[in-house]
Amino acid sequence: MIKAVFLDFDGTIFSHRTSCIPASTITAVKKLKENKILAFLCTGRALGEMHDFDLSELKLDGWILSNGQMILDEEKQIIYERCMDETLKNALVTLFNKKEMAMYLVNRDDIYLNQVTDKVRTIQSVISSGIPKVKEYQGEDLYMASAFFANEKDEEKVIALKDIAEITWWQEGCVDIVPKGISKTNGIDVICERYGISKDETLGIGDGENDIKMLKHCAIGIAMGNSYPALKECADYITDNIDEDGLYNALVHYGLI
Repeated sequence: MIKAVFLDFDGTIFSHRTSCIPASTITAVKKLKENKILAFLCTGRALGEMHDFDLSELKLDGWILSNGQMILDEEKQIIYERCMDETLKNALVTLFNKKEMAMYLVNRDDIYLNQVTDKVRTIQSVISSGIPKVKEYQGEDLYMASAFFANEKDEEKVIALKDIAEITWWQEGCVDIVPKGISKTNGIDVICERYGISKDETLGIGDGENDIKMLKHCAIGIAMGNSYPALKECADYITDNIDEDGLYNALVHYGLI
């Protein structure tokens, strides 16, 4: 029996075509709650980014942010957080300060951007987000970073960190960077332990590369119809597009609502 559902944000809960959460998704999460099934956000988005979106109608039971680096309870209080180690942080800050490519660094509440490029403008527009302010890094603990590639040389500089970092693509020419061994699955495990839920009682739904491990980790993994091909290949079930009530239809398919 499924007791917890983990939901990606971009392309799963939030549609960038309509710039809103589909009404069917709000209904689906409400029905989950009525059926005593917990619903958790599980996203690569950082806390500072989520302030731009109104998720109040979803009545979520918790939030897994920054690809598992931070977890909030239903009252949006931090119940778990893990910062970068000094080795990865120093390597990323060095790249950030060189300004050879556009990057942003994520601390607990904010985002540092080192420069605004056409790539940044395009990507932030695609994900319905504003452009963070350009500012110097002030030395706080970091949870995640993102890099925007203008060419293959930029990509190579980041891929060189693969021994100490997890690097996942979330848009063409853009990656998220977190400590080695960290992914959304870490957040899922923390939630399961907190609520006394086994992995066999979990279901994950997503659409991006950073959802691959989540879908494989959960008992049931569902790919949205608008998912990356690689995610569809590892899914137990492929539902409809987000704008065609994909999330709602998937939960109906498994008899959860």
